[in-house]
Parts: sequence; C-alpha cells; structure tokens
Amino acid sequence: MIHPAPADERPLPGIAAPLAAAIAAGLLTVLTWWAFVTTRPGQVLEALAMAGSHVGASRVNDQADQLLATVSVPMVAAVILVVLAIGLARGRLVAGLAAAAAVGGANVSTQLLKYRIFERDDLLSLGSWNGTNTLPSGHTTVAASALVGLVLVVPPVLRALTAAIGMLAVSAYGLATLVNQWHRPSDVIAAVLVSCGWGCLAVAAIRVAERSGRHRDVRHSPGIASAVLVGLGGCGLLLALAAGFLVRDAAASGADRATAVIAYAGGIAALAGTAAVCFGVLLRLLDATRPTSRVRERVEPGGVEAAEPAPPG
Repeated sequence: MIHPAPADERPLPGIAAPLAAAIAAGLLTVLTWWAFVTTRPGQVLEALAMAGSHVGASRVNDQADQLLATVSVPMVAAVILVVLAIGLARGRLVAGLAAAAAVGGANVSTQLLKYRIFERDDLLSLGSWNGTNTLPSGHTTVAASALVGLVLVVPPVLRALTAAIGMLAVSAYGLATLVNQWHRPSDVIAAVLVSCGWGCLAVAAIRVAERSGRHRDVRHSPGIASAVLVGLGGCGLLLALAAGFLVRDAAASGADRATAVIAYAGGIAALAGTAAVCFGVLLRLLDATRPTSRVRERVEPGGVEAAEPAPPG
C-alpha cells in the first residue's frame, strides 16, 4: 500500500537574500550610470574604450552584425513563450510565470531607464553622440534576460551548464555592441545588472509561492559552479580596475593606441566579470531552493512503514 507521506516541516529559505540581491543590482545600475555617464572621469574612460574598440573591429564586424541581427521584439516574445513552456512541462507553473515576468520586466525597464529616466550631458565636447544616453543596452538586455529566464526554469541538473554557457553568450552579445560602436562598456554592464535584478525578484516570488505548493524546497548546498563563476568574475573586475588605473591620466582625445586598447580591454573585462558574478549569485540563490522529489511511504510486510522516493515529477 502506498500513500503520501506527511509534508516536510523543515523551514524553507526566505526571501531576504534574493530581495537584497535585487536591490543591490538596482543600486549598482544607478551607480554605474552616475560614475560613467554623469562624471567627467567616467566619460573619459569610456571615450578611450570606444577609441580602442576600433582596433581590429573590421575583422569581426560581419560576425557582430549577424549576432546582433538576431535580437528583435519577436525574439523576446519567443523567449517568454519558451520559459513558460518549460515551466509547464516540468510542473513548475509559478517558476515559468516568474521567469516570463523577469524577461519582460527587464526589457521594459531597460527602455524606461534609457529613454525616460537616465540622462547624459556631453561633458567632453566630443559631439552629439556623446550627449545621447545609451544606458542600459537593449540588445544586451535581451540576451541577458533570456539567460535569466532559462536558468529559472531548466531542471537543477542543467542550471550550472546553462548559466556558464549563457554567460559566455551574453558577453558575446555585449562585445558585439562594443565592436560596432553601438554602446559603451557601462551600457552593457547596466543591462546585465537590470536583467539579473529581475531574476532575483523572480527567485523571491518562486520561494513565496512554493512555501505552500506541492513541491517543497529545502536548503541545498550549491555546486562549485556558482563559486567558480563568482571567482572568475571577481578576477575580471580586478583586471578592469587595473586597466582603469593604468589609463587614469589619459586625455579623452588624442590618446595613443596602446592606451585606448587598455581601456577597451578593461571594459571587456568589466562586462565579462559582471556577467559572471551576477549569474553566479543567481545560480547560488536558485541552488538554495532546489526542489526535492516527492516522497512516498510504503508499508513493509508486518505493518512497518518505510519511505521511498517517488519518480521525479
């Protein structure tokens, strides 16, 4: 005879950590805008990075164009449908809805921040484009939010691999916008922060919903993947800081080729580092709420009850 076992009464993870991470992502987005858009040193550093982006760009322009051409409104809609479908297929409707909301919310937020909230003045007198706000990057937001949505709904066994491969893909999209001189490094960094901030909000929503759901979550020690991503990301950010230190006294115009390349390399390191840290943190938050298999009890001969795991749902 088989019947359901009593619900696991162990406390489930709360929402303080994902909410704190979401708030931190929001504050870092504003800080990125302030540091690189509203201050002269920030604009100088990014002007140098933009100059460095021209070096060797002709060799990869075609590939960058092809990659960026995949970004569109239909792509965002397709991602939303995919994450919903995966959530439904796994019996995790709340996770699917939260992932879809994160994808949509990140892209809407980026457009509002770029065109309605954040402003930019040309502090260096470099021309009209330097006075046009482009933070956050819409193309990078599409890529980053798509990865966030997938990480939220794929089975736990695939989360680390999805996050690792996706982090490289997001970095590639961000780099493509730099190669084409569509965006500055701070634009793509802010896009990653916005997307992961929404991902953290989605984790909080999933935790709240699954406290009373059929699938009970317990604290789970995360795999090494999250620690590796955060560690690699920290190294990337340190390299970016070192690059910024090396070019700190350079002028916005007339800088030599080496200085421009160092600034550009620093921007790329900052992009990859931010993406690695953000997705490492998101992976850690999700691993902490990994769903356990439902448990069934069987009655052994002699009337002794024993628990056995049910097939994964």
